[in-house]
Amino acid sequence: MRAGLLLAVALAPVVAHAADPFLKPTKEELEMKSLPGYPGAAAVVLFREEISKDDLHVFQNYNRIKILTEEGKKYANVELGFVSSSASAYMENGDDKMVGDIIGRTIHADGTIIPFTGKPYLKVIEKTKGYKVREKVFTLPDVEVGSIIEYRYSTRYNDYVYEAPDWYIQGDLYLKAAHYVWYPTGHEMTDGATGEAINSISWLPILPPGTELVHRDLPGTDAVGRVLRVYELNIKDVPPQTEEEFMPPIASFSYRVLFNFTPYRTPAEYWKSRGKVWSKSVDGFAGPNSDLRSATESIIAGANTQDEKLRKIYAAVMALENTSYTRAHEQREDKAEGLGKVSNASDVLSHKRGDSAQLTELFVGMARAAGMKAYMMLVPDRSSELFAPGRMSFSQFSDLIAIVNVDGKEQFFAPGSRYCPYARLPWEDTVAQGLRQVEGGTDFGHTTEENYKDNKTVRIANLKMDEHGGITGKINITFDGAPALHWRQQALQGDEESIKHSLRTSLEEMLPKTLEVKVSEIHGISDYEKPLTVDYEVKGTLGTPTGKRLVLPVDLFRAGSTATFTHEKRELAVYFHYPQMTQDALRINFPANFSIEGSPASSRVDMKGSGLYNMTVTPAPTNVTVRRDFIFNDLFVMPKNYPGLRSFYSQFEAKDQESIVLKVAPVEASTSAGPEVK
Repeated sequence: MRAGLLLAVALAPVVAHAADPFLKPTKEELEMKSLPGYPGAAAVVLFREEISKDDLHVFQNYNRIKILTEEGKKYANVELGFVSSSASAYMENGDDKMVGDIIGRTIHADGTIIPFTGKPYLKVIEKTKGYKVREKVFTLPDVEVGSIIEYRYSTRYNDYVYEAPDWYIQGDLYLKAAHYVWYPTGHEMTDGATGEAINSISWLPILPPGTELVHRDLPGTDAVGRVLRVYELNIKDVPPQTEEEFMPPIASFSYRVLFNFTPYRTPAEYWKSRGKVWSKSVDGFAGPNSDLRSATESIIAGANTQDEKLRKIYAAVMALENTSYTRAHEQREDKAEGLGKVSNASDVLSHKRGDSAQLTELFVGMARAAGMKAYMMLVPDRSSELFAPGRMSFSQFSDLIAIVNVDGKEQFFAPGSRYCPYARLPWEDTVAQGLRQVEGGTDFGHTTEENYKDNKTVRIANLKMDEHGGITGKINITFDGAPALHWRQQALQGDEESIKHSLRTSLEEMLPKTLEVKVSEIHGISDYEKPLTVDYEVKGTLGTPTGKRLVLPVDLFRAGSTATFTHEKRELAVYFHYPQMTQDALRINFPANFSIEGSPASSRVDMKGSGLYNMTVTPAPTNVTVRRDFIFNDLFVMPKNYPGLRSFYSQFEAKDQESIVLKVAPVEASTSAGPEVK
């Protein structure tokens, strides 16, 4: 967290490093060829140091990495990302953050030293009115397997800003040893958001057992008699982050220490006070004022029930441009269109556009104008983070959603998520804890769960085979719920051809490589209240000929699949994005000189209370029909239940790879096609 100074401070010059800024490599480090216990490890971090000196306004970083394989040589390409902010309502001046003082070298296994003499270049990743995301990029020289690479750099920011450090300890490489130090300022500061005096430092430690964060007072005082404090952490032998299929958001579980400057003594005190500030701010924007009340009355005209009124309001908000999916408009553009500054929800409606948060605030304001109790809620994006109440920071939240009491029952809405249906949330915001408004204040709350019926994919194939095994036909796929929202929002990122390309590629990855796929039509791409349907045309060949037989995959949509859970053991919980249901229906019509010699027996696999799989194969004289249903209704499967999950998947995935065998008779006959499968 950043804080602004109450009085100006004269800065002393930064103390230079010792004559030799690098550690001398040991004989063991130079000769190291592998990492015991981690066969095939690409590299290992020998040492990392991060030192934060508030009164010098600098973070100092040092990294030493041993390269163990060819793959590990990629760590010689260093990208130092940083975000610099501009002046805002919370900060009178920007932080002027910049990465510099970069030095580095490569040490070969024989001890030869090659210093880095290049010039790092600055790359702009993103630039907006309020901040810049940039990288300093450089490559360490002549790196080979067995080399040690090391580099130092500093991150500096201006005299008016203090920033508490975040120590992210666990990464993708094994960490042999690390040293972290923070010298916080003793100067008086104020909270940039509330104006309150900062008198505390909080920290959230997630550390291995037996690892202790040390904080102590330094001897003596500063120039004006203030006691100075230091926070220090020494840690050794930290394993890399676990990499498994379907992992929970790793950002919520890896080892780290997160600090904050704060006026508050406890998290409960923080959330109560800052929640009140946040709630007052969003209420001030949402209103409703008289203009919004008048506009709402016109929009809900003719509606009788609360649900009818809210559906009209939701549709009106969804009809506006969502600039989070298009682009932000500059003030000069608004001025050219005769539009003033956006100060409240009514302005958003008159501008006919707003970002995701503004559209949510508008929706809540209009619901209130229609006489309903409506609230706002902040939630994290659970694809990448879970909310930790012990961490005193609003940076955990990504999305603003709405809660409306409709006919006596609270329902959740995401008007800021383009094309999200009425009374639904994107899966990233479901089953999430966050901070919400309640009568008279704020409190923690949870969003709704979903059922597998809410997220459904139906895949239907009607194909015709000729005497030579050639295939032509049509495939129809219908998406509902989360899959439909995914494709609709992806369509916003490009034109019609780009979304057709993505949909075609998605199906090609499922089908045998011998089939060509073409997207013929997309139905309902912007009709968010209905399922999304895609029509495909396919042609090519199918199956593997073996003498007088043709071996076909039992389910074309699973032909390109591989085993999902290959490892016998699991460290972390299995984390699925959402409950879901997939239904496949496939019919292949073939000529009369083909006959079915063998087909899989019908199969049912049941993971009690969680998943269900069912497949039936129905042969006929001139066609075969396959129906496959898959249901999974859990989000989390704990490690102790992993063997049951793996067994369930292994059983049905083995069934998916079975075959239908057609026998080819030495006669020619016309095709007698059956009806289309539905």
